[in-house]
Amino acid sequence: MKLKTDYKIRKIAGESVIVRMGAQNVKMTSIISFNATSEWLWEQLQDEEFDVEKVADLLTAEYEVEREVALVDANKWVEMLRNAELVNE
Repeated sequence: MKLKTDYKIRKIAGESVIVRMGAQNVKMTSIISFNATSEWLWEQLQDEEFDVEKVADLLTAEYEVEREVALVDANKWVEMLRNAELVNE
């Protein structure tokens, strides 16, 4: 899968949120905000093919986290992206 290229992270009122670039009549009822780790993952995976395993690899390389914990977190993050339709599969 790949992150959709028409979405970018923007800082709004001190929060990192995903916005669709050039979108008019934006539906403001479904704003996705990212914590620092989610923002870092988004930046690492721009223009790259990835799967849950790759996300877990990034987490274990950057943070002191066990592989099993990283896989659980990676699955949750990828599921959030899918639910928000932020990836192309």
